[in-house]
Amino acid sequence: SVAPAALTDAAIAALRALGYAVEIARTLPRCRRLHIAYATPAHLGVDRFLALLAASERGNEPCLLVSAGSALTIDLLAADGQHLGGLIAPSSEAMRAILGQRIAQLQLPTGNVHEFADDTADAVASGAFASVLGAIERSRRLAEQRLGVAPRVLLSGGDAGMHVTHLPFAVEHAPWLVLDGLAILARNGRS
Repeated sequence: SVAPAALTDAAIAALRALGYAVEIARTLPRCRRLHIAYATPAHLGVDRFLALLAASERGNEPCLLVSAGSALTIDLLAADGQHLGGLIAPSSEAMRAILGQRIAQLQLPTGNVHEFADDTADAVASGAFASVLGAIERSRRLAEQRLGVAPRVLLSGGDAGMHVTHLPFAVEHAPWLVLDGLAILARNGRS
């Protein structure tokens, strides 16, 4: 959970009060085929870990996992299940909000995305959207250079739908990766 600890604790307590057994999924350094790149695996968010676990079980091909939600996360997974690292960046909405906070004169309403906008609100929305697309495209290019083959691109997250058709390469919309990973972890544990 990326929620404040007090909120997470309250949710767990409420579920237990209703009689539910609660188990907390945690990032493991290794699970089945997956080997996490982080020296301190606990620093990798459990959502990213679960998505990587699900992707590692989908076959023997390299994958670039992109989650476009509250934040943009991108992780590279080699064909053998080795996590090769990743990045975290602000989402389109977060970038727009940050600009609005940092530059008082903007006081932006939500803008619309255009290739070349003709007003400031639309220009900020377009720039933030383009930044996310640029990070995804750059990551795929670097992954292909590193691996010698283009990785399969799996896109998830709440904003996935608005990005999937704007990328110049094949992208697989994979909205259930985290839940698929949770199911794998629940069925197979640490094996």
